[in-house]
Order: sequence, then C-alpha cells, then structure tokens
Amino acid sequence: MKKLRDPYPITDVYLLEMNAVDAATVTVGDLCERLTNDFETGWGTGGPAKEIIDDLKKKDASKHNSISFWTSADGGYSVYIGVDAKNRIRKIFADALIAEYIQHPKDRKSYVSNWWDKEDFNDQFFGNLTENRIKLFDLNSNSGLIAVGDFGGPLRSLLGVNNDTLDDDGDLNEIIKLDYFKKDGIFQNSTPIFSVKFSYGLINKPESSSFSSSVIHKELKPHQEPINYSYTELFNHQLDENCYPTKYIFEDYLEIKDENEHYKRWETNLKIKDNAKLSGEYISNRLPKAIQILKKQSRILFKKNFKEAFEIRKKQFEDFIIGIIKDIEPQELKLPTFGRKTKKKETTEKKLEISSSEGIGKLFQGYELKEDVDFKLTNIIFPVNKGLYPVYLHCYDKKDFQGEEEAHVKIVVEGIKGCYLNKSENGKLIANKTVKESSYLRNIINEKLKYAEIDKIDLRDTKTLKEIEKLKNIEHLFLANMKYIKDWSPLSKLKKLKHLHLDSCIIDHNSAISFFKALYKLPKLEKLSTDVHTWLREPMGEFPKNIYPKKLKDFEVVVPKDLKDEKPSDEYMDHKGYAASDHDQYYMGRILQVHNFPNFEKIKSFEKLRYYNYFSVRHKEGNAINNLCSEYLDLSVLKNFNKLRDIWIYGYDFKKSSDLKNTKFLEAAKRILKYKKVLINGISEKTLKSL
Repeated sequence: MKKLRDPYPITDVYLLEMNAVDAATVTVGDLCERLTNDFETGWGTGGPAKEIIDDLKKKDASKHNSISFWTSADGGYSVYIGVDAKNRIRKIFADALIAEYIQHPKDRKSYVSNWWDKEDFNDQFFGNLTENRIKLFDLNSNSGLIAVGDFGGPLRSLLGVNNDTLDDDGDLNEIIKLDYFKKDGIFQNSTPIFSVKFSYGLINKPESSSFSSSVIHKELKPHQEPINYSYTELFNHQLDENCYPTKYIFEDYLEIKDENEHYKRWETNLKIKDNAKLSGEYISNRLPKAIQILKKQSRILFKKNFKEAFEIRKKQFEDFIIGIIKDIEPQELKLPTFGRKTKKKETTEKKLEISSSEGIGKLFQGYELKEDVDFKLTNIIFPVNKGLYPVYLHCYDKKDFQGEEEAHVKIVVEGIKGCYLNKSENGKLIANKTVKESSYLRNIINEKLKYAEIDKIDLRDTKTLKEIEKLKNIEHLFLANMKYIKDWSPLSKLKKLKHLHLDSCIIDHNSAISFFKALYKLPKLEKLSTDVHTWLREPMGEFPKNIYPKKLKDFEVVVPKDLKDEKPSDEYMDHKGYAASDHDQYYMGRILQVHNFPNFEKIKSFEKLRYYNYFSVRHKEGNAINNLCSEYLDLSVLKNFNKLRDIWIYGYDFKKSSDLKNTKFLEAAKRILKYKKVLINGISEKTLKSL
C-alpha cells in the first residue's frame, strides 16, 4: 500500500496522565456535550486487533460527536500526547483497552519522550498498518474543551449517571431543568461545568446581650429555629468573572484559598474570609446590581429559554439574599442599654459559608478561568480552539510479557489547535491556550535556585537551548530529553555550573563538537554525569587543541540496579560485564569511556577515572577490559594527572583480590600502574603486584 502522509506531524510523545476508570469505559468528547451524541463501542479483553477492526467496519460512527469504548475492566488507562517542535499539542492518544497503571512520580520535574511510543501510537499507521487506522468522526468541539475520562465523562456527578446509564438525576437537576442547556437532546457549550453552593446557616455561640437582665428576656429562650438559605452558582467557561452575582454581592467577604488549602474539603478554591461579619445594609445596597449581573449571566447560559430560566434563577437568588438580610437586620439595630451591665447568654449566630462544589473546579481560579490547565486522573481536559478535530482508532497487536499477541487500541484526536504543553511552577505538566514561558523555569530564576531539571518542554522551541541562558545562578543542572541539539553554546553561559547531568539525551557525532566546546568553557565545572540511555558520542572532525576544562574532577555513568544484576545466558556464563543479557550490545554501543573525551590528556584536574565494563559476546572479560589492554589505547597520558587517586572498572565482579590472578583485568591494571600509582577498584599497587 502507498504510504500515507501524516497530516499533523509530531516530534515527541509524552505520557500525560493516568485515566482512572471505575466503570470499565474510556470516553473522549467535548466536555460540555457530556456524551449526549455518543458512539458506544468496545471489545473488552482478548482477541486480535483484526477482529476489532472487522467489527468496527460494520458500524457507522460518522454522525456522532464522542466515543465511549467499553474495556470490560476497571483500571488505570494511560493518556499520551503528541507534540511538535514548538511543544504544540497536536494529537491525543487515549488508551482504550490495556490498563497500564502508569503515573508520574509526585516529585517528577523533567519528562522524557520515547521513540518507541511515537512508533507504536502514530508512525506505524502511516506505513505498514494503514488499514488499522479507522476514521470515526470529526469531533466538533463547540466549547473548546476536549475531555478524556471515565463512563459519563468528567461531569457525571453534576449532570447525572444512574446504573451505568446517562440520566438527568445529577446535582444540577435539583437547581434547574437540564433541558434548558440542550438542543435536540444534546448539551450545548452553555452547559455548566462547575457549581458552588453558598449557604447561610445557624450556629450556636455564647454572645453578649444588652437585654439579658430584663425579666421578660430572662423568661424567654433564645430563638433556636434553624434558618438556612442557600444558592448555587453555576460556572461556565463562556462567563468572565464579571458575570457572577455572588462575586459582586459578597465581594468584601470572599477570598482565594492559598495553595495549601486547595481542595482540602471542596474542589473550589473560593472561601469566605475568616471571621467575616455580614452587613445587611451592604448586601441590600448591592442586590439590584447583582440581579442585573444574574440577568447578563442568564442570557449567556440559557439563550432561547432566557425569560423562563431567568425568573427561576432570580427567585432562587432573591430568596437567598433577602433571607440573609431579614435575619441580619434586627441584629444590626443599636438599642439602648439604659446603663445596665451585659452578660453572656446563648444566642444564635448565622454564618455564610461555601458548603459544597461539584464539577471541574480545577479549571477556575476563583471566578476566573485559569490560563494554566493541569491534569488529574479522570479530569483530563484539554483547552483547544473551537472547531472540528478528526477522531481515529489505532489498532495493533503487540506481544505481552509471555510472548502472546495482545490487541492494543488508542482513541486518537488529531489536529489539535490552541493547546501548548508546558510545566507549572512545581514542574507538573500543564496546558496553555497560548505560547507562554515555562513557569517552572521562571520560578527557578526568580527564586535564584541552584538546582534545576530542564527538558525540551521548558525550551518551548525544542531546537534551541536559548532558554537555559537565563539560569545564571544554577550550580547543578539536570538536562533531560535533549536530542540532536545543533548549537550547545547557550550552555557555556552558565558560569556558576559545577555539575551537569544528562538524562536520555542524544548528542551524536555531528553535535558533539558544539557540546564539548560549550562544556569545556564552563569555568567551575567539576562533574559530568549521564544515565545509561544517553548517547554521548566523540566529536567528528577537528576539535580545538586549546580547549579543555580546568576543574573537571569526575565523569560518571549512572547504571541502574537491574542492569548491574543481569545474569548472562548459560552459553556466556563465564563472561563479565553489566547488562549481561544484552547480546545485541545495545549499551556497549552507546557508552563513551572517559578517555574518549576530546583533549583527554590535558584534563589534569581528574581525581577519579571511571570505566564501564559492559557485557560483550566477543570479549569474555568485557569491552572496557579489552580496551584497557589494547595497544591502541595510550595510557602514558596518566602521568600528567597529578590529582588522580582512583581508577574504577565497574561491571567486573570478584569476591577477593586473588580471584584476579591470570585475568585480563590484572593485565589492564599492570598497564595503568606502569604510568600512574593509583588504587584500582580500591586495591593497592602492592596487592596487585603480588598477584
């Protein structure tokens, strides 16, 4: 088949969040529409991808505007996003069949994109598996909010779900008929996505009374009949903060919770100020304008049903406010005491509070729609431009851990516009409607922090490192997911940097000259380290002879425990080295040994040299040992390293020094000791010579 062209090319695929499903259904659609025009399908577990595809080809989903895919099991279904080089989110990949239960660690601040995710979820469907890419419908996002969630969607508590079916028995239906938000049975973009209940109620509290000594009042008990009034404010993304009557009428009594208080009790971050004293006169004076604001709000939310709905909402609001005023006003009268002393008695105090909230409160900061949208389990919502977005199913088989073919299904929404991947102040993944500086990077700069974890998301434009020039105070820098950066010169601007770590970076032969030039210009650099998934190559071409680091003490490769603990197959039982089951030499091929650094012989500040001995089919004692024994490796340069005290050859197991007799390890040690008297794997020259 002719290869298809990807209409929305992406450069990276990231795990976004886990979709926590408790009704065995993964849903994707417009948030406000709430699956009222839904394509219901699913396969459950088992069966090859072909069976799923053949079944779907019999169905017509083109007239629908959302999808509910039955998985047959609850679980944690992953949501991934595909971005381009500018970190624009272009595709959403929602797992619909395999529950991976993957979540980012709570302290994660840097993110890596894997090439195999991009290949599995996207690239293969524009090559060999074109027939497995099934067009469902064009998602018309009238609200500009695309939601991935569980059965019923993220608004199911607000709008109603009953016994695995959608109905109108949600919290909102108790306030006003849901039909007011529908057209031809389908929810419109005026549908509330959040509600906050304001309550005014009774609290018993000792309080001073000017008439406590009166005979009449002594005989009467305090009025204890509960007086409770409430009103539920409806939030919608089409409303600005000047469209909420509660905001206006309680303006002096409201505030935003600080970050530590968020979501402790209710999802809203609105709160009533501590010890707020309501004034009946203040509220009464504001009531007329508050009614006008409610009228403005109602025109937006109810449209064709404006008159009827407004009268209902007006009565609800007036009953609430007038009830408060009537209760407060008698308490505000200043009556004479006639010189009598006061004493405490039980009286009633009414208190205004926010008693509950439902819906997606995380989209709002108080009454204002947030610029930054974060992601949270079943509340995975993307702010996008209003428009049509094609929805596909990508189906493919992949072997599980037992080697059995297992069907995978991804619900894919493509062509996303107006949605940019970014990071919050604390390093969590968020989305912005427009291009913004990384809040995480900005916070590091403002706080003058000395440690930072920076990835391609922070760069905004992933082809340039220009953004990191701002990190003037950084001493320890963790760079993640930097791949094929051509110009590394911005790194040289970090004059205070002492330690650079590379995580899942690719610095090939062509970009290595630029990298090492920048690295070597860092005046305070003491350590360079990488993880095992970083490709760090030698420079190709001529490297300037006069450039080298003046204070570099150490180069380390951080090898995970699982690679250290791997055992070789029976055929290679006597072989040494890390990653013992790696017969393809995957790790050995990417490791850069320290002597491969350009101008290595001039780096006289080294205090420790680390060699990493990976498993090799060809070399029984490992590749690093073979290199150290090679006549092509000039070890005479060690004579210049006056500060060198230790050399370690990792990945060579032995229990005691006598085990090294008649080994190439000992041969390598002899070659080193010829030029430099150092400890080798903690063993002294004297002990090694005795062997």
